[in-house]
Amino acid sequence: GLGSLFSPPEPENPLESTVGGGDASGAGEAGTSGEAEAALPITQLVVQPGDGGPMEDWMGLEALQVNDETTIVILNGALDKLRMGYYSPFIFPKLNKVVDRFYRKFETVYYLKPILDKGCYGWLYRVYPEPWQVCFQTSAEDGAYVVVSESQERPDFRAATAMVVQEGARRVQEARAAEEAKEA
Repeated sequence: GLGSLFSPPEPENPLESTVGGGDASGAGEAGTSGEAEAALPITQLVVQPGDGGPMEDWMGLEALQVNDETTIVILNGALDKLRMGYYSPFIFPKLNKVVDRFYRKFETVYYLKPILDKGCYGWLYRVYPEPWQVCFQTSAEDGAYVVVSESQERPDFRAATAMVVQEGARRVQEARAAEEAKEA
């Protein structure tokens, strides 16, 4: 498992592992004022935790939050499964406590989820700090698309799918009306 990831060896100087330690001279000692150096903010990068792996990986990530200044970046984390209730609180009570306490604080920075329903193609998309977008693909040949909806809050996936299907139906109806107008 990832046990060693969650309990790295502690360096003698807490700054040693992040900035090479100590003062500008490289001596590794605290400043002349006698006060200990302030810990620098830490960034933790985690790639695909938990998705298909042990449940403990999800629960163990909370241990990476060293302090309030810690930034944790999760790539391909399938956080939707955690935050949307995929894992039953009845069966996974410890995991759900971690979700409520820890994972609900995360801000989605990049998200791209394809939508395919009733022959309509699109996606739910976001790049922080831009708003969430529901996009409808207008052409399979060149990948052209139109933005059907934008919002600051993430839309429910079912609602996003309905928007894409509705846009597809509207375009089919417009095409039929244009065809009928040509024939008349």
